[in-house]
Amino acid sequence: MPNRSPNISPVGQARAEMRNALFDTALPNAVMTAILLVLGLKITTTLHDEVAWLALTAGLACSVVKLGLIAAFKHRATGRTELKQDQDHWGRAFALLSVGLALSLGSLGARTFDSHAVLLQMLATGLLFGYCSGLVAHTSIRPLLAAACLLMSTLPIAASAALKDDSTYQILAASLICFMLAALQSIRHLYQATIQQILTRQEMAALARVDPLTRLPNRLGLKEAFGNRVRQNGRDIAIHCIDLNGFKAINDQYGHATGDALLAQVSARVRAALQSQDTVARIGGDEFVIIQSAVHSESDAESFARTLVACITAPYEIDRRHINIGVSLGFVTAASDKDELDDLVASADAALYRAKQCGGGVACALSVTTGRHDTPDR
Repeated sequence: MPNRSPNISPVGQARAEMRNALFDTALPNAVMTAILLVLGLKITTTLHDEVAWLALTAGLACSVVKLGLIAAFKHRATGRTELKQDQDHWGRAFALLSVGLALSLGSLGARTFDSHAVLLQMLATGLLFGYCSGLVAHTSIRPLLAAACLLMSTLPIAASAALKDDSTYQILAASLICFMLAALQSIRHLYQATIQQILTRQEMAALARVDPLTRLPNRLGLKEAFGNRVRQNGRDIAIHCIDLNGFKAINDQYGHATGDALLAQVSARVRAALQSQDTVARIGGDEFVIIQSAVHSESDAESFARTLVACITAPYEIDRRHINIGVSLGFVTAASDKDELDDLVASADAALYRAKQCGGGVACALSVTTGRHDTPDR
């Protein structure tokens, strides 16, 4: 069976990927920090307001710490796999700093509308729109966080504008609320679109590793399973190559639909005979390769090979027809992690060829574990 991450659904994998994407936002966060510094200093030095200074200081602190958090996450994640618990801790820290920045921006903008400085109000509104556009573009992958930041940055400014005894400001407040609602809808749409794109990409990647007829791994899937195998102490692996004898005759006599149905049934039987850590792949028309794990000795591999042959050669019933098929199987065992899959398959395939020349059955290749060379055995 192909290897896959246990207990993680495709949607769960997509969400984990999106969570990690938050930490690929160093550049937009750096730009936002620089703009906040310039515009914030202009606003606070003009207003001479303690609340505005406090909001600016808190916002800059959140921005700088968030940049440091992004850098630390990227450095920590290089060359290692983060556990889900670790990812959750980093994600929560990122969310808290983002909310703190949004609240600081909202508070700073609200203070400008408590004054009569129209130019400062324009600066604050421009800063808000720039922040919200970046928020929608880069944080919509976490819709709840994006929505919370949007509300905390927009509502204080809209409320301050609405409280002024001037219809122009009240229209501005209503416009800000409308823009905020539209941004919330955009966040929802972008999130759903991103999820769908990731799921589609995962599905395409999975299809590239799977044989469409039997749903078994193909050559690429076999190589990945071999590369990801986990050897148990004191145990070897065995590679089994299987070829169906007389399959072409069945295709010619009954048609390709019957041949396809036979391949599907053969695949199901082989899959049922495997342990959970084993892998079977279809690498050609009627050719299969099996990676058998936890092999104590060559006799274990030979016993497993005979079981497979007996299982596959049992009669089949397809479209009310009783069909029999022969099998040639060659296998090789290996104890070293340095053995290459292609070399092992070539050895097992050579043994398969000798078995086929003798009319089918089981043959052992030159074994890496024993150096022994067995003859085909029916």
